[in-house]
Amino acid sequence: MDKFDNLIKELNDFQILQTKIDWELCIPQDMWKEHFEGSYTDLASGLDEDSHRHYESSVSVIKIYDRILGIRHIDLVFSEMSMVEDCYHHLKFFEMREVQTVTYEEI
Repeated sequence: MDKFDNLIKELNDFQILQTKIDWELCIPQDMWKEHFEGSYTDLASGLDEDSHRHYESSVSVIKIYDRILGIRHIDLVFSEMSMVEDCYHHLKFFEMREVQTVTYEEI
């Protein structure tokens, strides 16, 4: 396994409970310094939205170790009385691939 595959395995095995709305702040400090700090590029966010009763999750996409990593995380909590940690959501990490689409606009 290469660095990217090891990273996905390590992150998922760690079962990171999301406690902040920004997924980056939930990564353990040692993992952050070893893998993420200054070594990834944001590609997309807000993909594949999934609404639940109290929160909405989506996928953010980054490029790291020359491959594409997807992170499923909470990006919106509906209740003003609830906090992200109340949703008991674990971050999920997986490899993704780029897919090109065609769209149209009025001329």
